[in-house]
Amino acid sequence: MTAVPAASSSSPTLADVTVVFVTYNSAAVILRAVASVPAACAVVIVDNASPRGTAWQKELTRPATVLDMGRNAGFGTACNAGARAAQTRFVMFLNPDATLEEEALPRLLAACATYGEPLILMPAMADESGRLMRKEGTIFEKVPRSARLKEAEIAGDYCTRFVHGGAFLVSRETFEDLGGFDEQIFLYHEDDDLSLRALARKVAITVVPGARVMHAQGGSSTPGMGQTFRINRFKQQSENYVRAKYGRSGSRFLRACKLAGGCVLALCMLNLHRFMVRAGKLRGLFDPVAAPHRK
Repeated sequence: MTAVPAASSSSPTLADVTVVFVTYNSAAVILRAVASVPAACAVVIVDNASPRGTAWQKELTRPATVLDMGRNAGFGTACNAGARAAQTRFVMFLNPDATLEEEALPRLLAACATYGEPLILMPAMADESGRLMRKEGTIFEKVPRSARLKEAEIAGDYCTRFVHGGAFLVSRETFEDLGGFDEQIFLYHEDDDLSLRALARKVAITVVPGARVMHAQGGSSTPGMGQTFRINRFKQQSENYVRAKYGRSGSRFLRACKLAGGCVLALCMLNLHRFMVRAGKLRGLFDPVAAPHRK
């Protein structure tokens, strides 16, 4: 669906934006990410008690506010803390392993002036090879890769139904009205939940292809088999929570059978990584589900 322009009372500038990063052992990538932010923007970095510390602060080449959460509070909770610390009209959430191309923020702001608020704006995200990273539906309406828009099919800005938590621009007012990220979600699917609330309140989610971000997937942490298991356990815990929150839990038995079958198949193929993915999700499937937070 194509975004429909609307009049705007004021045109935002770069000085109206605070870029918020959440770090956790992100020393290898955060300096490059911060360096990609235009000088006129404020920067807030929220650290989730990185075990390896934050000695990288001494190497920052521009002013930035660094907040220490004192514990690993989770992605959404840290983002909310960064948004509260911001003093500007807009907040741009950006992963520490992502970098803004030179015209990314000016083009997002131009789109905001064109379409008016409330809305959430996303840049086009590409990996190191230039391949676009696109997800066009929430956890409840997954769009297969074969059905997603191809780059050659995109002629301009367009509306979508999913906010990628790795890079998006929103006014602080809109973000606060939506309730921010749900802090019951420790990690993963917090953007699905935000998307569902935005859709319910008719807040347009608009992609601006002319604004680009390079995202090095997995660059903010060191992968390993144990970490793969934990990540996928967290993913499943978050999925359980979001499903419960929206009354879409479905059959846990059927999902367990599917994951168990995936474990067996992965072992037969001697694919340890795939086995740890399925095993982590299978373990997470039976973890307790927190009482949903509704706002």
